[in-house]
Amino acid sequence: MKKILLFSALILAFLLLLPLSVLEAEFPSALPTSTKPESKSEKTETIKVLISQTGEIKEMSAEDYIFGVVAGEMPALYEKEALKAQAVCAYTFLKWRQKENSDKDYDITDDYTTDQCYISLSAAKEKWGDKADEYSEKIKSAINEVKSQTLTYDGEIILSVYHSLSSGKTESAKNVWGKDYPYLQAAESQDDKLAENYTSTKTLTFVEFKNAFKDKAELPENPADCFANWQRTPSGTVATVTVGNTEFKGSEIRALFDLKSSNFEVSTTDTTLTFTVYGYGHGVGMSQNGANQLAKRGKTYEQILKHYYKGCEIMRNS
Repeated sequence: MKKILLFSALILAFLLLLPLSVLEAEFPSALPTSTKPESKSEKTETIKVLISQTGEIKEMSAEDYIFGVVAGEMPALYEKEALKAQAVCAYTFLKWRQKENSDKDYDITDDYTTDQCYISLSAAKEKWGDKADEYSEKIKSAINEVKSQTLTYDGEIILSVYHSLSSGKTESAKNVWGKDYPYLQAAESQDDKLAENYTSTKTLTFVEFKNAFKDKAELPENPADCFANWQRTPSGTVATVTVGNTEFKGSEIRALFDLKSSNFEVSTTDTTLTFTVYGYGHGVGMSQNGANQLAKRGKTYEQILKHYYKGCEIMRNS
């Protein structure tokens, strides 16, 4: 009798489960599935940053690093679409540098002269003062909206360099560094001319000027005769100029006198030389000020990036 009851119970259970199994076969998405293990894309991406002042290698999430770069590289008061463009540039540069540093113990450094400026959250909040919470949330939101997006050219990660302020037109990498990149070509950025810090000046006494060129060039006695044979790029950057009896690159003059850019003019008196400088930075890639002005005009971060990086696409990594 017990065997009959047990058999009957099994038959009943089978009949009750049969409709469910049929439904699952026909509409698998309508039913809950088993929990899947966390995918690689959902895991926190960690990177190693070499702190230049101490030599320490810090491990941190890529998201925290990008926050530190955006906070350090671009004014937080800029438009959100500009901040998003900056975040994509920062992450793209990180991925490009990781590949370059594949044989090193770190992925990237915090040295802005070779990589990108990075500051800690505490340093950013100290810089922002009463606006700390507002700016932190603004930048975090911008980063979250473009998380893991990179700029590519022909499917490859690009060298996504950028600068503070062009002189009205960005520069081609070939004119600045001697190497041509199809996506780092000159782009119009006329709004930069309206920026408050578009023009800067630096005045030196003739004695200071001569001391700077000691062992580099023989100079005439009259300051007005020091510069000749100016050669400029189409964007206005000084390609070469003759100082005394020697030809120099504009970038060499910029470095020698710590000028804000290599687009400059020189005026003189009997005892002084004054550099008038246009723009701020090397001039290649995205102008950060220009990006902000485009954002104010209603352009999206995608439109901004495609304006400054010719022929590039934005890859959304899953």
